[in-house]
This record gives sequence, structure tokens and C-alpha cells, in this order.
Amino acid sequence: MLIFLTGFLLSALAAFAASRLAKPKQNLLLNILAVLLPLSEAWKQLLLTAGNSGSYLWWYFPFQLCSMPLYLLPLRQLLLAGQSRPRAAQKMKAPKDIYSAVPDSSSGNPQVRALIIRTFTDFLADFGLLAGVFAFADQTGMQYALPVLTLHSYLWHFIMIFLGLFLHFSGSARKSVSGSSRRSAVNKQAVHKPAVNKSPANKPAVKPELSAEPNSFSFGKSLKSFVPPALLFLLLAVIAELLNCLLHTRGTIDMFYISPWEPSTQVILRSIAGRFGRGPEIILYLCLILTGAGLIHVCSRFLSRRFSRSSAAKAG
Repeated sequence: MLIFLTGFLLSALAAFAASRLAKPKQNLLLNILAVLLPLSEAWKQLLLTAGNSGSYLWWYFPFQLCSMPLYLLPLRQLLLAGQSRPRAAQKMKAPKDIYSAVPDSSSGNPQVRALIIRTFTDFLADFGLLAGVFAFADQTGMQYALPVLTLHSYLWHFIMIFLGLFLHFSGSARKSVSGSSRRSAVNKQAVHKPAVNKSPANKPAVKPELSAEPNSFSFGKSLKSFVPPALLFLLLAVIAELLNCLLHTRGTIDMFYISPWEPSTQVILRSIAGRFGRGPEIILYLCLILTGAGLIHVCSRFLSRRFSRSSAAKAG
């Protein structure tokens, strides 16, 4: 418990400090993590295989819930880089025929790309934070014969906590949701509204409902924005169960801890599995994860609205 409290406090402080950095530095930090996480996991797999006389241990196949930053963070950063590259290229001064060779940011389903980035961000912020914290409820799975692997496991989960808190503190999840819609609304207004005199005498009044929107909280909208990461979690759980079904004959494997061929290892849920069976316990386990991540998602948006409202009141 002392290790968890100390690590959580340091992760939270580091996440808050990183959220105060400029956006380019924040993105650079995420890029570094997107490279270090796969490299460290590859090193871990090689070390485990070498320690098992060259035979691969399927139990440590990296497709647990805590392994998802290994895949989603690099994909998120690649999508962000692809999203910003056309904009940067279009700002360069070049002949018109060169512009025609540059992909337009409005082509290639930019809304789909924005949705994927938003979903990955929310998943890392909500499910990643939940998994990083509750992994310390039962630390037996984090213990290895080699101390260096035990240290790697603890650091990995503290990085998950740091990443989740950082995305919440920096507002990346909220901005990925509202930023694109606000930009599209501004673009529509710029296209359809005629030019007006911007003098103070002719300045149009701002509608109260529009000015209050950024500081308002809607429980329904928060739940609606949680649907994409929740569906992604269910999709990943299905993939994990398929891996369990396909690979259980090759060795002990329990991806997402929902394999019907393996007993439950969770502290509280294993007693439920012993009484009601493995199937109902798996369903309850998945529902608890969805509920916990959903609470993090909604509470984050509620607190961000309250904080922005109080900041606006102080500024006024």
C-alpha cells in the first residue's frame, strides 16, 4: 500500500506538471512514451522467453487491459501526426500546383479520424487510469522471479496512472470532443454569415446560452461521449476472448482475465465465480470495468466544468 500511495502521488504530481507544459512539449512527451512503451515490452518478452529456455510463455502475451497503451498510444500519436501534417503543408508558401499535390485535411474522412483519436484518448484516460489503479489491489500478478521485471511492472502501471491523469489534467479528452465541433461551427459561420463591421457599436450581442455552453455540464452528453471508448473496450474484450479460445491449447493464457478455461484470479470476484460459475463472473467483471471507467469519464467532465466555471468567475 505504501508503494502504491507513493507512486500514485508522484504520478499525479508529474501529470499535473506535464499538463502545464506547452502543447508541443506535451505532444513530444506522448511521442516519447509511444516509443518507450513498445520497446520496454519487447525487452520484457525477450527476457521472459530467454529465462524459459527459449520457449514462449503465452501467459505473458501482451494483450491485457493494462497492455492497451502499448498499442493505442502509438496509434493515437500517428493519427495526430497525420492530421496535422496536411495543415502544416498547406500553410507553406508554394505554387498552386504544389498545393494540389498536398492532401487536404478535409479529405479522407477527417471526422472518422477525429472520432478514432477521441476514442483512443478517452480510452487511455478512463480505462487506462482505472486499470493502472486497480492493478495494485492484487499485486501478485506484478511479481516476477527477476526483480528487474517486477520493477518494470510497477513502473508500467504508474505510467498508466500518469498517462490517464495527464490526459484529464491537460484537457486532451475534453478538447478532442469539443474542439472539432467548435471549429466546424466556426467554419460554418464564417462561410454563411456575411461580413459585418466589428466596431464596438455594431458588435453583436453574444447569446447567453452560447456563452454559457463551455461551462455547463450535461450528464447525458457525458454518457454519450463515453459510448465510443466503451464500445472499444468491448471490442478489445472480444479479441481477448478469441485469443483465449485459439491459444489455450498451447499453454496457459488468460487475456483480460476472462478465459473460461482459467479460474478467476481477482480478489473478490473469484468467490463469486466459485458460487455462480465462471460465465456470470466474467460478465460481472466486464460490467464493473465499464461502470468504473464511466464514473471516471463523467466525474472528469463534471470537475472540469466546475473548475472552468470558478476560474471564469474569478477572472470576471
